[in-house]
Amino acid sequence: MLARLPPDGSNAAVRILHIFGDHKWTGPAEPTVNLCVALRERGHEVWLASRKAGPGEIAALDDRARQRGLEPLHLFALNKYLNFRDNLADTRKIRKFVEHSQVDVVHVHASHDHVLGGWASRRAKTPPVIVRSYHRGTAYEPGFGSKILMKLYVDGWITCTPAGLREDIENFRLPPERTLCVEGAVDLEKFDPSRARPARAELGLPGDAIVAGIVARMQRHRRFGELMQAMKIAGAQVPALRLLAVGRGTHRDAVAVEPAKKLGIQDRVVFAGYRGADFVDVLGAIDFKVFLVPGSDGSCRAVREAMAMGKPVIAARRGLLPELVRDGETGLIVDDTPENLAAAMVRLATDPDLRARLGRAAREDALRRFSPATQAAAIDAFYTRVVALGPRR
Repeated sequence: MLARLPPDGSNAAVRILHIFGDHKWTGPAEPTVNLCVALRERGHEVWLASRKAGPGEIAALDDRARQRGLEPLHLFALNKYLNFRDNLADTRKIRKFVEHSQVDVVHVHASHDHVLGGWASRRAKTPPVIVRSYHRGTAYEPGFGSKILMKLYVDGWITCTPAGLREDIENFRLPPERTLCVEGAVDLEKFDPSRARPARAELGLPGDAIVAGIVARMQRHRRFGELMQAMKIAGAQVPALRLLAVGRGTHRDAVAVEPAKKLGIQDRVVFAGYRGADFVDVLGAIDFKVFLVPGSDGSCRAVREAMAMGKPVIAARRGLLPELVRDGETGLIVDDTPENLAAAMVRLATDPDLRARLGRAAREDALRRFSPATQAAAIDAFYTRVVALGPRR
């Protein structure tokens, strides 16, 4: 199967169906939407099929996609739970869409999308290639189900971690030419330090404070307790130090607010909640960022956004973080005990020259590594290669 050439005779254009079985603005949602937009700008025909929000649910993905000029398709139920009626109907509908629209690439983003898209694509009259993006920033767990998916329904495999990709190639016997490791992308125009307006006063932060920031969903496993302990230790040495906690969560009080009160540091911690339109301003208000546990997507987008804003990052030696943050160059990597965290916080809080140097390097690193255009170009070339190779089975 050959991709069609555009009228101007430039690079081959392909028809790409992205399947994203959620309506929420989850960790992988933003990079998926950004990729679809960037691929369209490169001249490809791109559809984004997502799950339609039900009654009482917020169609966050739809709203954000439409803001970017991308209208999601709601032709399929994309029920991520076992439902024979929905699942079987979807495989028929996806196959018919693939055939009618002459789709070259079916790009899936989660395991339930992978099952439906893979099953349907393999049964099309002219099967498209199946590409899977794995967003978690780790190696793919080699369980029974994943081995079947990788054997039957993977013509191209994309991940964001070199170490994870090496494991995936070994664990699943993937042909290296059918794999791609590409950095996650962020909107470098949006996350530009020159665009942030002063926001400390409205956040309740003193103008002369040294502000550490954390942006994370407030969940039990995100180690807020250890961070609060570190804040107490560091604050005793640097009275001007403050912590700005950005995010929400069902267990916010138990996870973060109550530990701060018990430690007697509630006057040093500002809980800013979830931020929308003013998020860039909020990031601009911090002096450095702390990030301890990757979230739902594992790609640590919040770290890349902070780096793009020219903020040095204190990151735990966990998951993708040591690959994102260059220890001593764009931030500090620590084994995240309260004592180690406190020492890193004190080091940055008391050395403005170090903060400035690491921050400049972080911005330069982000411009070089996290460009959406660079990511789209790499994936574009990968599509061309995989389409030329054709389906594995």
